Amino acid sequence: MPVKTISSCIVENGTVSVNGAEVFSSENRDTAMFLKEAFKELRLSYPKFYKMDKLCQLAFVGAEFLLKAVEEKFDDDEVALCFFCGQSSLDTDFRHQQLINEGVNVSPAIFVYTLPNIMLGEIAIRNKWYGENLLILKPEFNFESWANEADVLIASGKANYCLGGWADVFQENYQLQLYLVEATGSIMSLMSI
Repeated sequence: MPVKTISSCIVENGTVSVNGAEVFSSENRDTAMFLKEAFKELRLSYPKFYKMDKLCQLAFVGAEFLLKAVEEKFDDDEVALCFFCGQSSLDTDFRHQQLINEGVNVSPAIFVYTLPNIMLGEIAIRNKWYGENLLILKPEFNFESWANEADVLIASGKANYCLGGWADVFQENYQLQLYLVEATGSIMSLMSI
């Protein structure tokens, strides 16, 4: 069963693009500041955002921009999440270790983000989704490989849609390629977005 893209979001180099159109940009090259500016652009009241690590913030911001463009509500169990990630939680792991080296008592609020799949949890909690989720560590993003994983999740009958793609952050380097797909059409039609 092939999948078809409903919407896409790319976040990199100080810009957020949805379905190929730039919807936000910033001159700020500090990753943390850029993500906070993008979040403010969404005009959401969600204080938990500021407690998230950069990987979660990146995925969260992208999901919010993408879902805002879709204007569709989903049942709590019809969206699966599937992400590929290259650096895992290395950015937060590095920060966590620095605090330990400095003799600081590290908060469990930081430690929880040393688990890269927490980004899926943050998106699921925000949207009240209880469906399947999958995080796969890969050295680089391959769209066709991701689309095959999304197809498997949808074909399992446990979801009608899949949200995910590539999310990667380490220090000032970040990239998000996010897709919302459904079970119709052709995998090749996905690659045109």
